[in-house]
Amino acid sequence: MSNDVKDKESTVVKSSAPNMVSPAKADASKIVKAKDTMSLLATSIPVIGFIGTVAVWAATNYYVGEVEVATEKPFTTLTVKAFDKKGQESTFHTPRFQLMPGAYHLEVQADNGKPQHVDATVVFQKVATVAVNTSEDNDQSSNTGTDSDSQSAENISAENQKKRRWWQIWRRSEN
Repeated sequence: MSNDVKDKESTVVKSSAPNMVSPAKADASKIVKAKDTMSLLATSIPVIGFIGTVAVWAATNYYVGEVEVATEKPFTTLTVKAFDKKGQESTFHTPRFQLMPGAYHLEVQADNGKPQHVDATVVFQKVATVAVNTSEDNDQSSNTGTDSDSQSAENISAENQKKRRWWQIWRRSEN
């Protein structure tokens, strides 16, 4: 009986076609394919991330337009707040700065004067010039007398006294 089993096994092994893959080899090839796929994914994900990072960096650095604030008289301090359609705010303290293309609402304040509101459209690789009138602010400040200057200084020091808190030691040294 054991000879019959051995004969049947030998005939089964001999009768199998030479190009057929045995079940053990089929499992090994699936494992190799999965390993190759995972190694391809593991190397391609950082490459895709690098390409995306370079694309975002290039877009933010080169897809811009310039805004230039032009005034009639020179100024010592300048604050420009730029608001886009979504309401996002950017603050600049220079007369030339770069923004992404689009429509902006600018709030320009020169020499701590009255802020002026201006709309500007920024175009790719173009300079948008914004004209600001600072003469009215300077004329109003030069027309005020010395009495009002001393009164305003007293009002400012009184406001600073009200705003002072017990933990703000540096404000005590100002008076």
